[in-house]
Order: sequence, then structure tokens, then C-alpha cells
Amino acid sequence: MLHEDADGGSIGPLTGTLPPQCQNDLDALRRLIHTTVSQRPPSDAASPADLREVLLTGATGFVGRFVLRDLLRKKANLVVHCLVRADHAEHGFERLREALRQAEIWEEAFAPRIRVVVGDIAEPQFGLAASDFDDLCRKIDAIYHLAADLSLAKSYAAMRKAIMSSIRNVLILSLRPRYKHVFFASSMGVFPQYFFAFANEFQNCRIDDQMQPDLAMMKRKFPLGLLGYPWSKLVTEQALLFARAAGLPVGIFRLPRTAVAGNGATQANDLAVRLLAAAADVKMVPNGFSFQRVNEAVDTLSEILTAISMNSRRQFTIYHCCDPRPALHELEPADFGLYWPEVSYPAFKRACQARGEDSPLFGFWALLDHSAPYWLGNRDTGAGQPVHDRAISEDCPHSIKWPGLLTLTRRSHEWLIRQKDWPHPVAESRLDFDCLIKQAEYYACQAGLAFDEAYPEWMRRNLQRLVQELSAPQARILEGRSGFLVLDVSRRLRNNAKLAHEWRQHPEIQRQRVSRPVFIVGINRTGTTFLHRLMARDTRFWTLRGYEYFEPIRPEGVYATLAGSPADPRQEALEDFFEAARVNETFAGIHKFGIDEPEEDFPLLRMGFAAWTTLVQYRLPEYHRWLADSDLRPAYGHHRRFIQHFTRQRRQRQSEDEGQWLFKMPFHLMEMEALIETYPDALFIQTHREPTQFMGSWNSLVERLRSVSIEPSPMDELGAEQLAFMSNMLDKALDFRLAHPELEDRWVDVNYYSLVQDPLAVVRAIYERFNWSLEPSALETMDDWLFLQSQRRQQETRHRYALEDYGLTPEAVNTAFARYRDFITSQGIRSSYF
Repeated sequence: MLHEDADGGSIGPLTGTLPPQCQNDLDALRRLIHTTVSQRPPSDAASPADLREVLLTGATGFVGRFVLRDLLRKKANLVVHCLVRADHAEHGFERLREALRQAEIWEEAFAPRIRVVVGDIAEPQFGLAASDFDDLCRKIDAIYHLAADLSLAKSYAAMRKAIMSSIRNVLILSLRPRYKHVFFASSMGVFPQYFFAFANEFQNCRIDDQMQPDLAMMKRKFPLGLLGYPWSKLVTEQALLFARAAGLPVGIFRLPRTAVAGNGATQANDLAVRLLAAAADVKMVPNGFSFQRVNEAVDTLSEILTAISMNSRRQFTIYHCCDPRPALHELEPADFGLYWPEVSYPAFKRACQARGEDSPLFGFWALLDHSAPYWLGNRDTGAGQPVHDRAISEDCPHSIKWPGLLTLTRRSHEWLIRQKDWPHPVAESRLDFDCLIKQAEYYACQAGLAFDEAYPEWMRRNLQRLVQELSAPQARILEGRSGFLVLDVSRRLRNNAKLAHEWRQHPEIQRQRVSRPVFIVGINRTGTTFLHRLMARDTRFWTLRGYEYFEPIRPEGVYATLAGSPADPRQEALEDFFEAARVNETFAGIHKFGIDEPEEDFPLLRMGFAAWTTLVQYRLPEYHRWLADSDLRPAYGHHRRFIQHFTRQRRQRQSEDEGQWLFKMPFHLMEMEALIETYPDALFIQTHREPTQFMGSWNSLVERLRSVSIEPSPMDELGAEQLAFMSNMLDKALDFRLAHPELEDRWVDVNYYSLVQDPLAVVRAIYERFNWSLEPSALETMDDWLFLQSQRRQQETRHRYALEDYGLTPEAVNTAFARYRDFITSQGIRSSYF
């Protein structure tokens, strides 16, 4: 039999034969359905848009509590009957409320629309009196069947009685006296290829839309005496599909592995969570362990399930609720500062078993022994998670937003810290130079490079000093921040190895010309971002987007195709990084970061672990003095290597065009000698603004940025620190200009107020100064962008700040910037454009 879907697609039959126990149970369920429908044909089900009262099983479970929340949120008049094991209704309600409170999703407004049904899913008629069960049959419009025995390592025989009884109850309820919609939470684990992480012999497999599992494969990989869970799900699915053919409206949601919610709530019983906790417990990790990407957020899954269930136009029956996006690379414990030695699986098992019942993995060894060759060790895996998501994409009435792995990891860690009764050990990150060097050696080895080739001595020296300063107590790094700090350093180490590998593979990179690059070098809060993004609308310029800084090197061959396109996975990866680091939240109203917008080039200097921007995020006086005495020419040379790499990328994508690089970073003003030595034919645009105007805004930005990284310091202390820092930066820039009068024809000075009042007039003047042609098409594109920016600004919350908040006065600021103010006055910059 083929089960037709509304769109004309079909669900193919199972191929092969079920194990006898499973077949017997399925036959019994089919007889029940046939008898019930034949004796008294049910009337039509209510439209999904008209659902008024529904039954939810498994409401206290990890998925169920989020489904309960979303059902109550989606329809203001919906009543949800929750089947709960309890002594009485009040006890059941308290269990529900506590489950939602623990997940930090309880709202008091939910209470009037929750009806507790005290019963047991495994008992006939849920253990209810006949009259109460019949009452449910009359009231209910739909059943959300989420209750399940989540014990993966349990035989089918051990769980079949409860499973059979529960689905019998659901079927009887759904077929009397009218059809009820049945939405069943099944599992992606019915597919061995998914269960075993598409590893080894499964690495080239995929799971297509409306696909049925391969029974022969299941029999080989899922012994009934060990893994009864996927078989129980499959039998239930097949019974529901049979009922669907008899007219029952059914939605089967195959859920992936899920242990974390978007708000950080974490499931203690999840095997992956237990595995990580066991590693933290014994301070070692089995070979091949990684933070796998296949762990979708439970609230995203709940949102998909509930939204589709209420969609009157849904077309499909089976939904693979998986995030199909490929990860850039797998993350390992060391990426988060968890420096546990890697040992063989047997050695890890022995260490855990020595902990007895205190080990988080106690009772799970039979399952782990069976699965370790796929989940751990030297396994071969394919790219990404090859699961077709057409059904959820087309039937979910809104776009699906999957939280990224970094975001989930950060929120989970913060949630765990808040829990007083978390049953497992919590991993603690640390920043350690020697461990980072070992990680770098691993990256170099992966890239087939000598260690010195990937990480020259000057770079290692910079890294050592940076780690030394950040690790010191006086850095006052916030609790829980170390893991993210290590992650950022690890990412830079990995990117440097990739750059060195590509540099060796393609020696033509070092011959790439970088002609007359343009650097916008106005001090912070003087319109540099605005001017940079405005001029970038002209295709004559090449600019670097944020995601290119985040992951500069991609597999060879994608630069002319995937790279830079909307499908480039780096964009979503950077969005995840921004969310995990709270970048957009931190800079709201101050600076708008764009995933696909031109950004400052300081990340390239950070690749060399020597960047003045470090002092914006952290208060490190000794590092400041060390950086001031350091030679940053090697870091600038590294900057150029990256630009030559990006130049080759651009020429692969735009072979007929020759672009002029346009950069922007205020902190180049600290290192103008190194910059001009690295780029001898560079051009400069310096924006200017009254110091009393930009210092308040700048201090507010620094305060906001440091609030997510370090413990707070007195506001007047921050004000004094930044006043000295910023005035010194402009004094150094002035010293450079005065020492190099021969370069003055390469400078353009821009008055901030002129830029704000008439941006296109400023652009025309810049182009005229450098003898560039301003094409009408570029001017039109700039004008369109300016219109969009004006609309966006009208909707933004304005950035509020004041000098006195930071212990500063206009007189103190003017005194500190006296040389700079005299210079811009003498040049006529304060009163007019030039």
C-alpha cells in the first residue's frame, strides 16, 4: 500500500519483514483500527484552525514541556489536557508547573487553560474510569502523543507492553466518536544511518523526504535485545500510517537528538550530556569525541511541530525535523579550553567504571560498546547532516530559525551555572599557553605543515604574551567567559594553519598585486563605518565582509562559486558566533554589525595576536605597555598575506575586474609607520570630529563591550584610561603626518558634520581628490543605500551617553586633545570640508 500525500507525493512501504514480535504487535493494532472504524465510522475531524481542546501526553518531558508552552502561546483560547502521573490533580499541576519552571518557560497566564488528567499512559484507557475516558473522547480535537520510554538501552520486550498500551489508548481516543488529529513524536533514530552519525559505512547515506527505514539495516544494527527504542517508534509509526489510510489525520514528527533549548535549558538524561559529564568527571576524553552538530534546540523543534500541526494547508505526513546546514568543522573539547587527555575507549570506560554508580554513564555501557565505533574513535564521516527537510520547510507557516552550536553551548553553560541541583559534574574551561601550542601543533599536522611554517616565532611570542596577560588575576575575566575566549584563540590558530597550507599549495598567492589600497583611518565614532559602507557601494572597491574575517580559507574550488553567495555557510557560522558572543546585543544602538557588510580589518591583525583592539575589550595596562614597545611590522606583513589571499579569491570570482581594496580601522593610527612600510602606495582618508563629541560615545561603547568580558571598574577610571589612550592615538597619527609631508597628497580629511549633512558631496570631493571616476550607477547605488539607512535610523533606539558619566569634563577633553584640535583648526577642517 502507498500512502498518498496531498501534494501527490507518497510514503513507500517498508521493504523486508519486521521481526516477529514487532509484526505481531503491528497486526494487533491494525485489527483494532479496522474493527473500530468498521463498526462505527467516525465523523470528520475538526479543522486544525478550529482546534479548541487537545490532549498532550508526555507534558513533563523535555520536549513535552516546550510543546505545552507553544500550544498555549499559539492559540489564546486553546485548552490543553495533560495526562500526568500524580496522586491527584493539584499534584499533577505542580509537576507540570515545576517542569516548566525548571526549563525557565513557565508563565502564570498558562494556568487557567491547563487541565490535568491524572492517569498512566500504559494503563488501559489511561487508567481512567470509563465515563472519564468517554468524556475525553467527546471533548478532544487533537492528540499530541509525546510520551515515550527514552531508555535507549532497553530491549523491545521490556518496553513493548507500555508502548502497545499507550498507542492503543491513543488510537481508540482518536477514532471515537469522530476522528481526532494525531501528532506523534517519533525519532530520527529509526534510521541506523542517523543513529550512527552517518559514520563509517553510513557516510555516503542520506535520508530523503517521506522515506521509510531499511528493515534489513535495522535488523543488523538494532538488536531487539539491546535497542528496542527505534523498533517501538517504528511499530507506532506503521500503525498510525495504517490509520491514516482509514481516514485518520496524522502527522509523524521524527525528532532528532535534542538535549538543549534555545534558552540553555539542558536535559540531564541525554546520553551526549552524560558523556561530556563523564569526561569532566574523570578528566579524560575518549578518542574521537567532538561537540557534534546534530543536537537541535528543543524549542525550535517544538515550534516546528506546533506550527505545522495548526496549519490547515499542510501537505505532508512525515516530517524530518533536522537542521540540514553543514558545519564548517567539528568542535572538540580543546576548542573550549577543556584540555583533557585523549585516551582509548577501553581506557575511558575503565576510568568511568571505577567511579561505580557515581559515573554519569553508569548503566549505559552496553549501548556505548555497541555504538562507540561510530560515535567515537577513528571514524569516517560525511559532510554535514544529509537529511532532506522539504516537508518542514514547506509546511511550517514561518521560516525556521535554527540556533547555532556555539549559541546553544554558551546558553547551556550559563543555565547549568544557575542550577542548584544539577546531577552531573560541569566542565570548567581554562586558558593555557602550553595547551594552545599543542592544539596549534595538531592544526599544523592536519594541514601537513611544519609547526614553524604555520606559526612563526614572532606569532608565538605574541600569543604567549597575550595569554599571559589574559590569564592574570588583574585581567578580571568574568566567570564562564574563559571557554569562549579559548574558542576565539583556537579559531585564529586554525585559520593561520589553513592560510599557511594554501600559501604553500598556491605560490601564486605571493605574486598577487595589492595596488593603492585605501585606508579610512579616522578615530572611532567619527563616521568611519558610515563612510566605509557608503563607498563600498561602488564596485570599483573590494571590501572584506565579516564572515570572510571569521573564516578566511575555504576548500579550494568554492571561491568562484559558493564563496560570497547567500549559501556561503560562513554567514550562518558568523551569525552563530555573534549570537554566542552577544555582539549584536552588546552593540545595540551603538554599532550595527552586518554579516554581509564591510567591516574593520582588525581581525587580520588579531590573527597575529597583536592588535590594539584587544585593549578595547579588556583592561590590560601591562599589555598596553608591551604592545607600545613591540614591533608590529610582522603582524602587518601577515595582514598583507591575507589580503593577497583574498585578492586571489576575488580574481577567481571576478576574473575580468580589478578592484581597489578599501579598508577601515581607526587603530591603524597607532601603527602608521608599519602600515606604510607594508603598503607603500596606500591612500588615506581621515575623518574628524570634536573630541568632546566622540569621547562620550566611545566610553559608552567600551563600557558596553567590557561588560560581557570582565568585571566592572569605576566609571571615572575608565574615562581617564580612554582619554589618555585616544588622545595618544591621535598624537601618534599627527606625528606621522608631520614627519611625512611627502605623503600629504595621499590624505583626504573629512569633517564628520559635513559627512552627516551631505554624504554624497563628501564622496564626490574624495573622488575628485584622488582622480577617481564616480560613475552614475555607483552614485545611484549609494543614494539608495543612504535612503535605507535613514529609514533604519528612524526605528533605532538612540545611543545615549554623556562625558560626565565617565568623570570627564569638556575642559579636560580639550586639554588632552590640544595638539589635535590645533591641527584640524590650522588645516581648516573644523569649519569647512577641506
